[in-house]
Amino acid sequence: MPKRFLSADEALLLFNELPSDNDSQVSSEDSADEEALPQSDLGESEDVLPPIPSDSDEEVDAPGPSNIPEVKWVRKGKAKTEVPDFIEYSGPSEEILELDDHSPLALFLALFSMSIMESIVFQTNLYSTQKGKNFSPLTQNELYRFLAINLAMGLKKMPSYRDYWSSCEVLHDSYISKAMSVKRFAWILSHLHLNDNTVQPKRGDALFDKLYKLRPLLSHLSERFLSAFRPSKCQSIDESMVKFKGRSSLKQYMPKKPIKRGYKIWMRCDQSGFVCQFKIYTGKVDQLVEKNLGARVVTNLSEQLYGKNHKVYMDNYFSSYDLFKFLDSKNVFACGTVNMSRKHMPKNLSADKTMKRGEYDWAVSNDNIVCVKWKDRRCVHILSTMENAINECKIERKEKDGSKKEVSCPQSVVTYNKNMGFVDHFDHLKSLYEIDRKSQKWWHRLFFHFLDVCVTNAYILHTQLPDSCKSTEVKTLKDFRINIISHLMLMGEEGAGLKRRSTTLPLVAIKKNKPSVPEETRFQNVQHMPIKCPPRRCALCSTKKNVHKTRTMCKTCNVPLCVRQKDTPTCFEKFHAK
Repeated sequence: MPKRFLSADEALLLFNELPSDNDSQVSSEDSADEEALPQSDLGESEDVLPPIPSDSDEEVDAPGPSNIPEVKWVRKGKAKTEVPDFIEYSGPSEEILELDDHSPLALFLALFSMSIMESIVFQTNLYSTQKGKNFSPLTQNELYRFLAINLAMGLKKMPSYRDYWSSCEVLHDSYISKAMSVKRFAWILSHLHLNDNTVQPKRGDALFDKLYKLRPLLSHLSERFLSAFRPSKCQSIDESMVKFKGRSSLKQYMPKKPIKRGYKIWMRCDQSGFVCQFKIYTGKVDQLVEKNLGARVVTNLSEQLYGKNHKVYMDNYFSSYDLFKFLDSKNVFACGTVNMSRKHMPKNLSADKTMKRGEYDWAVSNDNIVCVKWKDRRCVHILSTMENAINECKIERKEKDGSKKEVSCPQSVVTYNKNMGFVDHFDHLKSLYEIDRKSQKWWHRLFFHFLDVCVTNAYILHTQLPDSCKSTEVKTLKDFRINIISHLMLMGEEGAGLKRRSTTLPLVAIKKNKPSVPEETRFQNVQHMPIKCPPRRCALCSTKKNVHKTRTMCKTCNVPLCVRQKDTPTCFEKFHAK
């Protein structure tokens, strides 16, 4: 029997009676199993979640009276046994496959492209001009080196970015310090800009955008991610957190999450881990509470999948009967945990106390949507529009004595556990070598987050390429990141006229404190010879209020010291005397 698609009016009415997100509540009983079903994050943040602004002009919510027919459930009814086959091409797009070069840098630039870099250079120089101070304009080559340095800092982490230029041998990093001076790096970091502040809509304006400072980058990456990759059959929609503890109206507090404070980003990830689409949660709009937030997030993120027979997995924060019915009408088949207190859910399933571990019950609605209740250590409820949702499978569970036992489990639970973790898989990959730097500017965290996202997505693209296109020397994410860093650094040096510092020259102290010398070196019984050096502050007599520079340094201790003083011991003598 051919599938009947809902009309526009029917689809609009479908969301009228969506329940409030704060109506859902999962069981408080914790499962001790290692393979237990992942817990939903519903109820871990604010009680009533406000709406997020959408980049799409098509909204799903439609206020007004509901005329949705009554949902009828048949316990132990006959469920779907098949759904249309997925026949779409998945993997890197033709645009990526047709690239002349498939090196890590080429894949990275296919996402974080030259056009956005040119825009960053222009906006940074514009912002510096608007401040009305003298400055040396940022060049494209400098931006390449700036990005390479930040990516390198994700591999070699220090307490402060200034430590990479430190005169302390333990902290100093010659690769980074030779590429750019600390003053220039600090200037670029403080003046980095993506959008023109002078034309930003004011708060209260109809065009006001909380993400205005990042909007060019977000729009660019959204387009590039969709163009570079064709999603496979299975997709997962979940939230991701970006750590931030500063003051921002976008910041969320979720006490039960590993990252408790930060920015919340909704993401749809492919089974390979590739981020196909994302939306940043920006909080309430006009202090109004939106009841169908979860449904709107899913419809926005899955809009590109309509009519292609994809399978989408989500947790009970998003799942609802009306949402699954709407997605089914668009040939998008969904599966997810669900809270039984939501509207239109069956009431005639077995009671929790009467079920033993491994037993399950189900009901099928008149719309061919299946609700499964399975007893593990606790009861788990699954809503599904996929095929064979009630087929019996066998899984292993640990007993209290450590032994393993096979228990029965419905197919829908097995497929959910297998496919729900795509967003978590991406978060894990990104966290391995991410840029983790505190900043007083709220949007810096998001800028560097998406820089890491581009590197990770480019690596996933590399893993999905045919073997003939892959680089044999790049096998891990670390190798991939190092390759991008080294090639960006080379691009930044071409025509830049860099004067690379010789390794034999003394290290220049950039910290406010004076350079320290170990006592075994400072007081050892060897001849401390004074040699000439560029003008530098004396390590002994120079202070903040009374700066004194010298052109002489100790060859052994590698610190500048005064040697010309009348009638008193010189700084050179005092420094080496116990």
